[in-house]
Amino acid sequence: MMTKEVHVLCDHDALYAAIELKLRSLVGVRVSRLAADPITQQDARTSPLRSDLLIVAPTLPIHDAMSILARASLLDHVGQMPVLIISEQPSRPESNDMITYLNFPFDMDDLNNTVAKILSRHHALNAQRAR
Repeated sequence: MMTKEVHVLCDHDALYAAIELKLRSLVGVRVSRLAADPITQQDARTSPLRSDLLIVAPTLPIHDAMSILARASLLDHVGQMPVLIISEQPSRPESNDMITYLNFPFDMDDLNNTVAKILSRHHALNAQRAR
């Protein structure tokens, strides 16, 4: 079984810790935190992000997920890999294929179920492309 990489872009330590702790219960999933500032995110400039899922979890409603991705120099990854946005004020994208929203506050079991579905769907799409 291949390990699936989940990267979390979160501006609050306690929320990141809760997400990481819950996702650890998923078999074959490794969770890593990304810094919101690309200067502190050393490998963001030196190598492309290899991730099966990117979770964006801003804690303040004024923090827009897309602007957080832009500040972290990760906006170009949207559409290239699945993105889960956890937000108090979600907006629906025109295409839901690669972007999923989870309303904040959220049930931690919903987080695991949502992540498992996204990773399963992403794995199935990659398997189809490889054929």
